[in-house]
Amino acid sequence: MALPDGVQTVTLTGNRQHPDGTPYTGTFTLRPEVGQVSSPEHGLIITGDVIGHWVDGILHADDDTPGLTVLAVDDPTCTPTGWTYRAYDAPTGGRERDYPLLLTADLGTIDLADLAPAEPSAGEYVLVAGPRGEQGLQGIQGLQGIQGLPGTVPTGDTVGVIRTVDKSADEQIGTSTVLQDDDHLTLPVTAGGRYAIAAMLVASGDPAADLTLTLAAPPGSTGHWTPGAITLGVSDGTGSLRLTRYDLGTAIGVGIIAGGLIVAPLGTLTAGATGTLTVQWAQNVSTATPTIVRAGSWLQVTRTA
Repeated sequence: MALPDGVQTVTLTGNRQHPDGTPYTGTFTLRPEVGQVSSPEHGLIITGDVIGHWVDGILHADDDTPGLTVLAVDDPTCTPTGWTYRAYDAPTGGRERDYPLLLTADLGTIDLADLAPAEPSAGEYVLVAGPRGEQGLQGIQGLQGIQGLPGTVPTGDTVGVIRTVDKSADEQIGTSTVLQDDDHLTLPVTAGGRYAIAAMLVASGDPAADLTLTLAAPPGSTGHWTPGAITLGVSDGTGSLRLTRYDLGTAIGVGIIAGGLIVAPLGTLTAGATGTLTVQWAQNVSTATPTIVRAGSWLQVTRTA
């Protein structure tokens, strides 16, 4: 009975003669070297031997058709795959021998002469893949390699480096709306460098005076900033958050109260020249009660390109 349609097969042919030219007779048996092969897709279990006969020197199947057609060992619809057949060649009046065969679908139809190993006396063996052996023992762990030299942490005005300056003392301005450089919050930048800017100012003072501020950059610089603070005219710290985008150097007023508020500017800078990025500030409305930026405020730049 033929295998179902869709099952991959290999057909073995052969033509054998005795040394005197007499046609070969006897049997040729193929036996899977696994207990059974199953194909759920085809509802099939394959087991046992396939027996052929040498008739006038030609290999025939049991139904007397020339050749033996058998299941390919790598049919993906079958489990397992990659196994081998054991071939038993038993000529009439001759010496029997057996050997493994790996019959994969890509062989199609192939003569046994192209597969069977040669006898030792012939001086050459045909390499026939055998079944996979058991996994060997794990090897001894190798010695630990030498530890590499420690890397150098980038510093200074370098891409990826974050630089922060801390305000070490309170600073106050009274009766003045003229912007001035903060005594501490300034950092150097390099021409052509691109920077991300962040700051945190702890500011307090007369709510009538409020606070005006900007981020001052070297000449020719481009970029934008936002004050990150509440709008003018608040008395209790509650108000609308001002996140409007402004050009660097443009001053804007924000609200403060006597108890203090956080002003958190953010921005970006492409330096037009080598110089400094500086927080500038003053009162928004001149009053005798000073506006104060407290110690612990900070300015931070990160070079991004």
